[in-house]
Amino acid sequence: MSGLKNSGLEIECTAPRSVNDVIASLGRTEDVCFSPNNRRLAVAAFTRNRIAVFDINIATSAAGPQVALTAGVELSSPALNSPHGLGFIDDETLIVANRAGGVAMFRLPTGEAHARSCEVLPIQTWPAGGTSLLKSPSAVAVASVERGLREILICNNSGYSVTRHHLDVGAGCVVRRSEVLLRKWLDIPDGVSVSPDRRWIAVSNHGTHDVLLYENVPSLNEQADPDGILRHVHYPHGLRFSADGRYLFVADTGAPDVHVYAEDSAGWWGVRHPAATIQIMDESLFVRGQHNPEEGGPKGLDIDAGSNVLVVTSECQPLAFFDVAALLERASAGNPVPTASPYAARLSGAIDGQMDDDLYERSRREQKALEVRYELNIMEHSNAIKTRAMEAEALVDYMENSRSWRMTAPLRRLNSALRRLR
Repeated sequence: MSGLKNSGLEIECTAPRSVNDVIASLGRTEDVCFSPNNRRLAVAAFTRNRIAVFDINIATSAAGPQVALTAGVELSSPALNSPHGLGFIDDETLIVANRAGGVAMFRLPTGEAHARSCEVLPIQTWPAGGTSLLKSPSAVAVASVERGLREILICNNSGYSVTRHHLDVGAGCVVRRSEVLLRKWLDIPDGVSVSPDRRWIAVSNHGTHDVLLYENVPSLNEQADPDGILRHVHYPHGLRFSADGRYLFVADTGAPDVHVYAEDSAGWWGVRHPAATIQIMDESLFVRGQHNPEEGGPKGLDIDAGSNVLVVTSECQPLAFFDVAALLERASAGNPVPTASPYAARLSGAIDGQMDDDLYERSRREQKALEVRYELNIMEHSNAIKTRAMEAEALVDYMENSRSWRMTAPLRRLNSALRRLR
């Protein structure tokens, strides 16, 4: 048994041999997702162009949660092309974001104790590229707006955007409206999650090594600045709010870790560091999968409806389950690094040592906004340097491939030889 299992964090999962064989064959995994009724678990097998769907049973006991995968089915389809993001529309309908294709929806066949392979056709596809809003779709979040209506958020890797799609399930999954919801500040958005009360949207921002949080208000648009920023993560990927919305779990694919962030009395506004960083992979597994600095760690991440079990996926550890209560205990016991801002707002308006509640909250919100603005200024400066470096590389490449550069090559070599003789 691994040290993680001995720590009481990891939950040992039982499964029939055929189901374990499917898990072992997944290869590079990306997203993972529980169904709304908590009875199915879908995993994206990226390089194999497959989706594995397992029947899952989660039981609670005095010793903690217990997990069993009881059946499974492995799906193939012409509409699966580097499947990356997953979301359940309902217990029987899955939406898939294909990084090398578009978005596809499938009705799921039943699983069997002896896991089988099954080719399926999509009930609906949304094309990507060209004039479509979708550009290399990579992650999906599904939120219920009201009975029969779903709000689908999709991260677009090459589009550097999050698009919103209003889906009428009652009318046969008809898309009523699509729009770009977020774009400014996004640099390879790789994961998206909506809080259970739909008040907050969190986006993993791969290129800037942080998570951006937006208050989900009617005025939210593609030019909006984030209201919160989560720092100290190498390459954020899958992320999910806890059932009460007080915690956010973030998979760090550049480390063997999951970071747990906690809101404070001011909500998710402002800049914050992890309340806890928990190693959820053995170092040897992480190193084996680290083909580059952006890989090796956990990718997909989800939490069951009861907030009892957290599941993560990675290439060398296709499925692993953890006790949410134990993880939150670590986060509660942790001491988050205090956010130090040189632009802390000055509280004013105290009368006889008391602060008017509205004024106090307004002052705190202003301070949080200044913290975010300070981080965005750093991000803007970094982006400007990156742009100049790319422009310089393009200019050098252009010069080295120009006719005049080739014609003057002998003169440059002669000049270099003469310099060495001096």
